[in-house]
Amino acid sequence: MRWFFGPGPWHGLRWLTRGDVRILVLEALADGPKRGYEVIKAIRDRFHGLYSPSPGAIYPTLQLLEDEGLVTVEVVEGKKVYRITDEGRRFLSERSDQVQALLEKGRRVMGPEAAELMDAARSLAMTVFHAYATLPPERFLEVAEVLREARVKVLRVLGKG
Repeated sequence: MRWFFGPGPWHGLRWLTRGDVRILVLEALADGPKRGYEVIKAIRDRFHGLYSPSPGAIYPTLQLLEDEGLVTVEVVEGKKVYRITDEGRRFLSERSDQVQALLEKGRRVMGPEAAELMDAARSLAMTVFHAYATLPPERFLEVAEVLREARVKVLRVLGKG
């Protein structure tokens, strides 16, 4: 996901550890076969749009999972469709604690409340960009003061004000 005009909000925060994408992909396939972009969408939807794996992460992972026998692939109407195998289900089952911990961590940092917060921040940013593009420069300081006041209020919520 792109937040404002740069990388996603979790870029560089490394909330995922080695092997987590494999689990997320298998978990996304557990409820039925999907094309690669549908796997991406299923993961993005699980995290309310706040985390969306890139095709560069998903497609090599799907290939790896196929090589390991955890998924199969068939071409349907010219598109690859991936399906979890019994071995893939066993893999998930044997790691059920890890799967649940990963999903809980994702829910904590990317639940609906986080989505609401990020949406409000994105709306504020777009409003500031609009002000910058349309207001005369002599009004910029007025907008800057409103933003400073908002920052102070957020710091109070954080207990640092």
